[in-house]
Amino acid sequence: MEEEEEKGEVEDLYVERLSSTFEDVTKALTQTEAGECLHTLGKCESGLGYAYLGLNASNRDLTDIRIIPMFKYVLYVNVSGNRLNNEALRVLSSMKYLLMLQADKNQVESAELDPMPYLQVLTLNNNKLNSTSGISHKFLECLELNHNNIEEITLNPYDLENLKTLEIGGNFLTTTNGIFFPGLIRLYLGENQIERLEGLEILVNLKILHLRSNKISNLSGFDARCAKLNYLNLRNNEIAKISELEKLSCLPALETLVVMENPAIGEREMEEEAAYRQIVLAMLPNLTRIDKDAVLYDEKKEAKEFRRQMFQDGTTFADLDYNFLIAG
Repeated sequence: MEEEEEKGEVEDLYVERLSSTFEDVTKALTQTEAGECLHTLGKCESGLGYAYLGLNASNRDLTDIRIIPMFKYVLYVNVSGNRLNNEALRVLSSMKYLLMLQADKNQVESAELDPMPYLQVLTLNNNKLNSTSGISHKFLECLELNHNNIEEITLNPYDLENLKTLEIGGNFLTTTNGIFFPGLIRLYLGENQIERLEGLEILVNLKILHLRSNKISNLSGFDARCAKLNYLNLRNNEIAKISELEKLSCLPALETLVVMENPAIGEREMEEEAAYRQIVLAMLPNLTRIDKDAVLYDEKKEAKEFRRQMFQDGTTFADLDYNFLIAG
C-alpha cells in the first residue's frame, strides 16, 4: 500500500513538472501563421494600394509575436487568449499606425507601453495588472482594464486627453478617486470594493456610470456638476435607506436608475414594488426607467401627487425609511 501511495506521489510530481515545462515552452507566431490571421482588405495609408488592415492571432498559446510589426499596414490587432507577457506585447509599440489593440487574457503585469500616436482602443482585460501607471497614448478613446488586480487609479489625464470610455471593473478599487478626465463619457467600475464616491465632480461630460456590485452605502459623492449623467447603475450595493436616493436629485439629466438588490430595496411583493417606485419617482421625477422597467405616465402622476401630499403633511423622505424597511 505504501509503495502504491509513493508511486502515485511520484506520478503527480511528474505531471506537475511536465505541466510547468509545457507552460515555459515558447511559441512564436510564424510569418505563415500571421498571414493566415490577416483580415479586412482596405486602402493602405498612402491611398495608392490595398492591404490587409486587421490581424487576429487570438487563442493560439503564443508567447512571441515579434513578426506582427512586419505587417506595417495593419491597423487592428487582436492577440487575446495567449501567454504574452509585457516584453512580448511591447514589440507592437513600433506599429505607429495601429488604431486598436486587444490583448485580453494574457500574462501582462504592466500596461506600460511606448506611446502609440494613433491608438484609439486598448483592451487588457483578464491579465495580471496591479497598476494603471504608464498608459500614455494621446488619441486613446477606449481603455478596458477589467478583471485585473488594480487597487488604485493612477492614470495621467495629460497622457490620455481623448479618453471617452474607461472600464476598470472586477478589480480591487475602494474609491472612485483618481479619475481626472473631464471628457469621459462612459465609466464602468462594477465588481470592485468601492465604498467612497470621490472626485465625480470632475466628470462633467459623463453620461453612463456603472457601479454595480460594490460596497456603496452613502451617495453624498454625487455632484450637480455631473450635469450630463443619464444612466446610473447602483445595483447590489449597501444602500440601507431609501432616502439616500434623494441625494441623486442633484443630477438634472438622470433618466435611468438601477438600484435593485440593495438592502433598502430588497425583494418585494407587487404592491410594495409599486410603493417603492412611487417614492423613488417622488424624489427623482425626471426618471424614465427604474431598474428593469420603464416609468409609466400613471406612475409619474401618482408620484407627483404623493410628493404634494408629503409636502402638505410636512413629511420628509427620511421619515419614510423606517416604515419602508419594515414593509420590506
